[in-house]
Amino acid sequence: MTDEHSPAGRPTPMATVMLLAGVVVFMAGFFGLFRLLGVQPLCGLLFLVYWGAILHQERRAFVPAVLGGLGGILMSWLLLGLPPLVGQIGTVVSVVALALLLFSFMRGQMRWAVNNSTMLFLTVATIPELHVGKNAVGMAESLLLGAAYMGAVSAGAALVRSRMSRQPAEIAK
Repeated sequence: MTDEHSPAGRPTPMATVMLLAGVVVFMAGFFGLFRLLGVQPLCGLLFLVYWGAILHQERRAFVPAVLGGLGGILMSWLLLGLPPLVGQIGTVVSVVALALLLFSFMRGQMRWAVNNSTMLFLTVATIPELHVGKNAVGMAESLLLGAAYMGAVSAGAALVRSRMSRQPAEIAK
């Protein structure tokens, strides 16, 4: 079968095998890079799932996804890491910040920084076992490394697709 997709809209078995091989190479590179740099991959993986799979690598959503993720980690730290450091004033600051964040999210304001990515990372980073109070910087590093890796691979793949789509047109000339 030369068609990339079967009549049911699903990839052919051969296309699926090729995609799976690409995913294995991609993930080996991802985990290898994280291991080499000594960074925990959790937030990087979360970014890959969110921007890569859920948003289908939508280029316009890349920066908002990164900024939103960082904002979610920061908000998590404000809620769980700040109060033990400064006491009750930290609780007040974090609750006011959360109210402002939720207000902006519900109104659809500042979508470049307050978006679904913010809420996703806020939710995950507040999991008690992740200890955001101690690990916020590592979580942000993980997110940024995952975003850089995914962004670079996605940009490279887009460049290859663009050049391959031009080749038949150039041959026809």
